[in-house]
Amino acid sequence: MTTKTAASNGSTDTTTTEATGQEEKRTGMAKVREAETYHTASILHDAVFEAERLCTALQHAVSDAYFQDIRKDQEPSTGLTATQTAESPQMQAKLQDAVNCLHAAEEHARRLLVNTYEPPF
Repeated sequence: MTTKTAASNGSTDTTTTEATGQEEKRTGMAKVREAETYHTASILHDAVFEAERLCTALQHAVSDAYFQDIRKDQEPSTGLTATQTAESPQMQAKLQDAVNCLHAAEEHARRLLVNTYEPPF
């Protein structure tokens, strides 16, 4: 005998068989939802990781400019102040990319919040 329960996505999910005591494989939308959840969590992680990597690069560049007089043993500096470094086109591009990654992370985090899932179609 098979026990069916309603899944959060509206499909039915077969969970166990009394005869064998084993869990049956998910099928239909339950299987699709599992895959979607896995991939959404992976994208969330990657987006946050990339934002952190970009922000670290920005922070190191700004710190190097800020402490250029203190760190005499470093390679020659660009001569820019911390503010000029942060406002440079290269750093602004990294910062914009980090912001875009954070927006993507927020969007994917919201998809994983309980009771906020909306099917894509």
